[in-house]
Amino acid sequence: MGITVRQALEISALKKARVVGGHQGLDNVITFVNIMEVPQVAKWMKGGELLVTAGFTLKDNAQLRRNLIYDLAQKGVAAFGIKPGQYFLQVPEDMIEHANAVGLPLIELPPDVPYMDFMIPIFEILINNQLYLLKKSEEIHNRLLEVVLKGQGLPSICQALSQLAGNPALIIDRASNILACTWPAFTECEAPEKWEEVIVTHLEGRLQELLSIDPHRWHRMGLALEEIGADLVVAPVEINGSFQGWLAILESCRVLDEQDLMALEHASTIVALEFVKEKAVFEAERQIRGELLEDLLGGNFQYEEVVIRRASHLNFNLNARLVVFVIDIDCFERYLLREAGKDENHVQTVKAEIHQAVHSALLDYPGGAMLLAKSDSITGLVRLSNKNEERLLRRKFNDIMEKLAGKLPKLKISVGVGRPFSGVRFVKDSYQEALAALQIGRFMHGHSSLTFFEELGPYRFLYELKDSPAMHGFYRETLGKLISYDEQNNTELVKTLIHYFKNDCNLRLTAESLYIHKNSVIYRIKKIEEITGLNMNDPDERFNLQLSLKLSQFIGESVIKAVEVC
Repeated sequence: MGITVRQALEISALKKARVVGGHQGLDNVITFVNIMEVPQVAKWMKGGELLVTAGFTLKDNAQLRRNLIYDLAQKGVAAFGIKPGQYFLQVPEDMIEHANAVGLPLIELPPDVPYMDFMIPIFEILINNQLYLLKKSEEIHNRLLEVVLKGQGLPSICQALSQLAGNPALIIDRASNILACTWPAFTECEAPEKWEEVIVTHLEGRLQELLSIDPHRWHRMGLALEEIGADLVVAPVEINGSFQGWLAILESCRVLDEQDLMALEHASTIVALEFVKEKAVFEAERQIRGELLEDLLGGNFQYEEVVIRRASHLNFNLNARLVVFVIDIDCFERYLLREAGKDENHVQTVKAEIHQAVHSALLDYPGGAMLLAKSDSITGLVRLSNKNEERLLRRKFNDIMEKLAGKLPKLKISVGVGRPFSGVRFVKDSYQEALAALQIGRFMHGHSSLTFFEELGPYRFLYELKDSPAMHGFYRETLGKLISYDEQNNTELVKTLIHYFKNDCNLRLTAESLYIHKNSVIYRIKKIEEITGLNMNDPDERFNLQLSLKLSQFIGESVIKAVEVC
């Protein structure tokens, strides 16, 4: 905190000083006072100085005087004082013109006042201001630290910052999720509708710029938030060199002063500490929840009461109506081949982004969620008691897929959801159904599919019969022969059959979808009839093959690979 040129002129020793040029810069802030001894003094300036001289080096060189004024202004010098007497009777007119041009306050100092008479009072003010700032800094730090030590979390830190700055404050993580936001209640300005979303949208648009600025230091974005009519000041939060999010203050109620900016920087370090604490708690809880969910999915428990009690310690109610979902990366192996230049760190970063997106989306889901990350998939267990929760869950999955599509455009994910059950013994069944829904959804709708088991229609009945000996026998007698022939002869009869039915048995469309000649399709269809002994012109026999293809979703892994398009 400095003193403005205008305020410095109120000091008794400078009462007789005259501002002869550059009046537009009287609100420049003085942070130091220095005496000019050499003509090249500008290169030693750091900005904010009140520079004074008797003018010995300037008296006979108009070009030097011009260059000096422009150089000092460019360096951000607060003001330039000249003491007439031995070398100047008065400040040269050319210097006044140049000072007016660049807005550098040019002061004619009283000739009978020693430099020390005004330098010492200015330094006393600067030191007192600095002591005041240090005291305020300690108070701000202690207040924010007290919030953390009381375990009140990010919302309380955000509220304390908002009160200190007298403006709205937000804490946003690296996935652009708003972790906390506060609009000060004691101000007259009202919060516009969806102001948080507007700010996040602007920050996402300036992501690269934000990543390049110093962490835990305030930075004025200069955003013209037309919807809100205010600017934004942000401080990136970083932990061990890794960007974690932003702390932001919206200047909607008043312009931030030096104390407010100091509070913002202190708060960013406090938020970093809270992030570290929350991450440690989250990792420990995630591991415990993951182990419990793994036991539930595999049915690896003897007494229901034990797992119910374990879940209750994690604030999760296993007595509710529950459903399992599986989120899986489409063709992850193909992605790895395509991104062969990426190392394992990139793979882990991708998986972490997906897990973070799922975790963040389900933070406010009723009853919470238990998540288990394995390989390229995430399995979750949530409550699903009624239609409203089903609609909410669908919206959550769509939000996750949309957000990941924006962050990882080269990846696609699909979701399978089992049926809701009451009773922990049925979690395993819901999990198997979720896997089936994921698999069949891709077969029916392609990548980026969201499939609930209950929506599978006839596939549900086939799923119930997947372990039936009659189903396996029927499958082997029909499609099984084609699969064996393809494997032995490196042909694509099963793939041809799939495209044939998808195109309503139209030979021309089938040929186009397979990028082969129509005659090749005719040949393959005849070969299929020959191997299976079925007549493709007979509706009943054709239905047998169509039914076998549906059965393949539960039995024939080779068929799935044949139609999966990556």
